[in-house]
Amino acid sequence: MKAENAFPRAVPTGRVSVYFHIPFCTRKCAYCDFYSVPLADNPAGTRSAPQTVLEAEIRQFDYYLEQWRPSVIPTIYIGGGTPSVIPPEMLRKFLEEITRRLPAPPGEFTIEANPESLTREFLSVCAASGLTRISLGLQSFDPRCLQALGRYATPEDVQRALHLTDRFWKGELSLDLMYGIPGQTFRAALADAAQALEHSPGHISLYALTPEEGTPLYNRLQAGETPAINENRQEFIRAKVHRFLLERGYENYEISSYALPGKQCRHNTAYWKLEPYIGIGPAAVSTLPAAAGPVRLSGIRDMSAYIQNPCLPEVEHLSARDFLADYILLGLRTSKGIDLNAFFRVFHLDFPRTFSRLVHKNRQFIAKISNNDTAFTLTGRGRRVLNTILVDFLIELDQLKYTSPPAWPDKDKPNSGAGIS
Repeated sequence: MKAENAFPRAVPTGRVSVYFHIPFCTRKCAYCDFYSVPLADNPAGTRSAPQTVLEAEIRQFDYYLEQWRPSVIPTIYIGGGTPSVIPPEMLRKFLEEITRRLPAPPGEFTIEANPESLTREFLSVCAASGLTRISLGLQSFDPRCLQALGRYATPEDVQRALHLTDRFWKGELSLDLMYGIPGQTFRAALADAAQALEHSPGHISLYALTPEEGTPLYNRLQAGETPAINENRQEFIRAKVHRFLLERGYENYEISSYALPGKQCRHNTAYWKLEPYIGIGPAAVSTLPAAAGPVRLSGIRDMSAYIQNPCLPEVEHLSARDFLADYILLGLRTSKGIDLNAFFRVFHLDFPRTFSRLVHKNRQFIAKISNNDTAFTLTGRGRRVLNTILVDFLIELDQLKYTSPPAWPDKDKPNSGAGIS
């Protein structure tokens, strides 16, 4: 749908998760296309600009709370950029401003960190401020891989950060690893996973390196300065690490996510279920209910403009078809798949019957369906070819001509007349 700037008329929602985007980092990695600004490149100075941005984020948070009036905020996630680059006292005050606005403490409260900027003081602030979970971006222990990725952290930084979390962090720990890095062998990737598990993380995120257009790594690959990434080799490495993690008790509950029982990331799970969420900060995205239907709000990708008016995002009104497509895309990423009862409640459509032709065509990738099943799930092999299956869904959706507004996000409210035109 066409984007506009008029702020939508909000529909109050009972539950909404919140994401805060901290757009600062030590140095931009060669593969990163997220909106972030290295502190050294900050024209307003390394201390004053973060403070100004954080103050703008609190103003935006206040406005969104006033508009949507949530009664429950089950999860909060602070990402970036690199939140751990914020000076500890500044971070403490920011977290204090967030928590005093909450109706109750969130069940899960996560913050991201990178090894080079994780300190004992940072961990102390997180613990004292009620955070429950740290997501640490390791990517690799191998110096050659870190260099290929343009990471600022050294292997010594990685080990130091893990030593600190081992000693001083009592909350949940998630570690990020990356595979398919130019020059990486499957043995090196397995060694990364083995070293990560020495620190007893409840959660592992395992990401394929995907060079995004315009990044330094993409440009080097295009120029032939860096060896091309072989997709078959990348899949071979993924399969090796995947099996390694499964054998050690981790469940692959989402395409890139592994967790021990009960340690899944609740915040990300809310995304995959397409539950309402607020995004705070420059370039942060929200998906929320509005009077005219679901809307996607995208924060300004310019720090100065954001500071001047943090409450003027780009607004995209999601069509019924686009919302349905997003719901299917996100649901099929997970091992639990699409809850058929929830799907009917939201869209008033019988999923297996509506998509019977597509289900038959892709039956080799779909978990067995019986009359007693309450979910539509892909097999592990099916999730690996998800993009191909999604193309079939998009073609089917175009033929379906679904136009009725979904009954979202109030899952307890009966659907009032959704259908097909």
